[in-house]
Amino acid sequence: MSQSKKYNIEYWKEQSLNLLRKATTSNGIKASCTNVSNYGAVFTRDAVMVGIAGILYDDHILIDGLRATIENLYITRGSEGQIASNYHVEKDVITKVSFGTLSPKFDSATWYLMAIALLNEKGNRYSEKYITPTINLFNALEYNGKDLIYVPQGGNWADEYNYEGYILYDQILRTWALQKLGKQYDNSGWQEKSVAIGEKITTKYYNEKKGYFNCTFTPAELNTTFDFAAHTLFGMLDISINNPQYKASLTWIEKNFLAKEKLPCAFHPIVHENDPKWEEVSNFHLFEFRNKPFHFHNGGIWFIWLGWYALALKKHNRNEELDHLSKLTFDILNSLENFNFDEYLTGDTQEPNGTKELCYTATGILFLCYAIKNKIDNIEFL
Repeated sequence: MSQSKKYNIEYWKEQSLNLLRKATTSNGIKASCTNVSNYGAVFTRDAVMVGIAGILYDDHILIDGLRATIENLYITRGSEGQIASNYHVEKDVITKVSFGTLSPKFDSATWYLMAIALLNEKGNRYSEKYITPTINLFNALEYNGKDLIYVPQGGNWADEYNYEGYILYDQILRTWALQKLGKQYDNSGWQEKSVAIGEKITTKYYNEKKGYFNCTFTPAELNTTFDFAAHTLFGMLDISINNPQYKASLTWIEKNFLAKEKLPCAFHPIVHENDPKWEEVSNFHLFEFRNKPFHFHNGGIWFIWLGWYALALKKHNRNEELDHLSKLTFDILNSLENFNFDEYLTGDTQEPNGTKELCYTATGILFLCYAIKNKIDNIEFL
């Protein structure tokens, strides 16, 4: 791409939609149009986020792909309501189902529940048999009735990063799904649980000294790392509206990233080789080690979370920050010579890296385009 050539929002929207449609099949939405590592499979969280983009843009190809994904996830569910992390399809036959290799992936189940809630709002009406076992599974995982679930290392999207425990990201997804499903099915128990989780989020995670929410805690340790994904998704919750803690966290992001002309990375601070956590980070991986400093989860910049951040900024009427985010992001996109929806940008040089033609990336760009295009309108979404 020529440095002098500037592509506008409509260009990036169409290019992103084209990639997502290309990855959409009658058997679900693939994570990528490449077959590197395991990316040719249908990953639950990736497919659901693509489907959410389809819902925002009223794209029937993507919405139908999400419906197909949900049907296959229901068919392949575990006996206790477990939802697969991913599945492979060959010649219209599901040949492999994974619930997690290094550890179980809990967020596949929460994203599955969110997809059903959002499809219900789009005109579907799923039977409770699709959701009740999975909601009950989370109640069992909670075990002690204290409203929070304990997530093992590698148990969510950051599946090669060194954090575990009562991870904020997973609590947010669970309460969001229960909030919507509880209302849709008039289930007071689900609604009450959503409220209880929300109260724990607002009382147990905010760090006054840091100015943002801690990413997790265990019985032995408080982890004060900044988790960008969790903060972007938190902005979608009703409890975040007019919440002074969440307002402060958005201000912290603006001051520490946008105001310094930087895009927020996945986790902050970055773990370097002289850090006590380095050995754990460097030894925890599946196919190959990818968490070098400024790479992948360890300081990489992910378009999917920039997109959710844009939606959160719009929902909270932070239009100046949204404009700033948009300029930084599109300036980088327009400057890249060979960008092909690469997985992430390196945090230090903003160079494309990781798997190409990744739906995660195209989805994030679509979310950003949507937020910018609709920032003037006072509309409700998600």
